[in-house]
Amino acid sequence: MNQSFGELEKLISTRAALIDKELDLLSFVIEPAELAEVVKYALSQRGKRLRSTILTLSCESVGGTLAQSLVPALVVEMIHNTSLILDDIIDSSETRRGKATINARWGNHMALIAADAMLALTIKQAARSDLQVTRAIIECASTSLLRLAEGEAMELTNRDYGIDDYYKIAQKKTASLFRASSEVGALVGGGTKKEVDALNRYGDNIGIAFQMKDDILDFTSDKETLGKPIMIDLKMNRPTLVLLLAMKNGLKREDMLKMSREELLKALKPSIEEAEKLAQDKANAARDALKPIRDSKYKTHLEDLCDYILTRDK
Repeated sequence: MNQSFGELEKLISTRAALIDKELDLLSFVIEPAELAEVVKYALSQRGKRLRSTILTLSCESVGGTLAQSLVPALVVEMIHNTSLILDDIIDSSETRRGKATINARWGNHMALIAADAMLALTIKQAARSDLQVTRAIIECASTSLLRLAEGEAMELTNRDYGIDDYYKIAQKKTASLFRASSEVGALVGGGTKKEVDALNRYGDNIGIAFQMKDDILDFTSDKETLGKPIMIDLKMNRPTLVLLLAMKNGLKREDMLKMSREELLKALKPSIEEAEKLAQDKANAARDALKPIRDSKYKTHLEDLCDYILTRDK
């Protein structure tokens, strides 16, 4: 990892610990005890909390405070955790972040019920804020959830993909929650329309760049580092950027499936390099979107995140 990201990594870690603490403190009564156990397990899943970090920084970048952004940050992470439960069911994944998935431990039926319970708890958290903030959180969160569902459905129902389809799916499946995070942060921080629009564009572009990097890591990383199976996109014939570029460059999926990992990476090298350039373009677009935001350390952190997400290895 680039040494210049030391301060940013420290901030991300600090914000993640704060969100994790708030999630641990959530009080809820769910019956039966088995479902309560599953929900607690879902809430305990530890990630970098990039979306909530973006939300808190967006709030602060327009003059708001960290305290103002905590409730919506929790909501964003709970939505994200819920979406991961559904992703794991669809992919039949057995591990996530190095731990057993809910569907692997308790089965698909309980995983689906847990996702319902998580959504209910998410709405209850959103209602903790004052009316104006609650409306902003629920409107952005519900739009994001709908876009996530649309993206998943598009991926499942269409097999004749093109690059334009990829961008549309990535925008719905991944960028929608990044966009909701930056937009809600700006709204609860009291940002102007110009600032809210700027952070909306920032979230959209950095979210797509994030998905592109995920697509690259599915081939270039390993199971131990990612904490989940690799090359799942190729096996499931998912419309990822690397695969679409490879097929445009003349590679057939059937041939790729027959290759050893070493052969495949060699064959995919031009496509991976092209994907990396496209991801960098989106990261640059996210940085450019921040121009209307006043200069501050919070804006600098948001700018640094544009490069940070492209240097990660998981």
